[in-house]
Amino acid sequence: MTAKKTVTLKTIGEKLNISATAVSKALRGDHSISEETINKVKRLAEELNYRPNSIAKSLRTNETKTLGLIISDSTLSLFAPVIEGIEKVASEKGYSIILADAHANVEKEKEAVRLLVSQRIDGLMLAASTLTSIVHKNFLDSFGVPYLFLLRKCEYDSGNYVINDNVYGTYQMINHLIKTKSKRIHFINISKEITTHSERERGYREALEANGIPYDESIVYHVNPNFDDGYHQMSYILSTEESVDTVFCGCDMIAVGVMNCIIEKGYKIPEDIRLASYDDIEFAKYLRVPLTTVRQPKYRIGELGAQMLIETITKDINRHIDIVIKPELVLREST
Repeated sequence: MTAKKTVTLKTIGEKLNISATAVSKALRGDHSISEETINKVKRLAEELNYRPNSIAKSLRTNETKTLGLIISDSTLSLFAPVIEGIEKVASEKGYSIILADAHANVEKEKEAVRLLVSQRIDGLMLAASTLTSIVHKNFLDSFGVPYLFLLRKCEYDSGNYVINDNVYGTYQMINHLIKTKSKRIHFINISKEITTHSERERGYREALEANGIPYDESIVYHVNPNFDDGYHQMSYILSTEESVDTVFCGCDMIAVGVMNCIIEKGYKIPEDIRLASYDDIEFAKYLRVPLTTVRQPKYRIGELGAQMLIETITKDINRHIDIVIKPELVLREST
């Protein structure tokens, strides 16, 4: 079988007796080409099933119309709406996405950065990244590719990010719990290695202070954001505390483990223990007791992140991107 010959600009030009340059201009709708010729070129290109050679174009323009996206851990359902928001904007702007999973590992995330850059991406987004410290800044800067953080901000002031307002969200939830009769609120926060832990703890402290409740360090804990750590931490709390009134978790992944532990130990939610959390992951409303939580605007974060990065690339502008979006409370049966 003879291989099908690739249709090029030259192929179309020869059939219409015009130059390849004129064909290229016609396909772009260049006004230096007559309307009649533009229509002829586009019609023939469609008949011949012409497809632009994106690789050749990228070599000429030094652009690939491709963005890299690294998510910290694909096992977390937090990322699906973020990816959807990114893909929507990217598609509208003519960009494609290459996705990489860092598996919650710093070295694997670094390797993912190297891999994506080797694919000649035009820009990079890091969602809930582990490369947020000043130590990692030089590493990311060394590639000369525009990048920004999503969901989790970097630890230095000059970095670019699109996140939700963790302080505001936590404050609103703790204040709501207090106003609805919770007085002693255990806080199972995310681990201290994650930058957002301090913002959520700040919101917790400020809400207690605003309601005249002293901060008690003995009921604040830090665990990794997963089911097992949430379960084991709650099991420890129930084994040492005389009574537990309310538990607030630094993320929904922790809360799932906490909920399972509470129920398995014979307690009822919310009659015996109230439970609230942060993020509003997809299945939070489908848990054994639908979860009261703070909804991060995940889809919007993805949209704005892609929009800001593409503007940085296409307009060749050097600006500081520090977008912080307000989250909202989602009240369900667990409180």
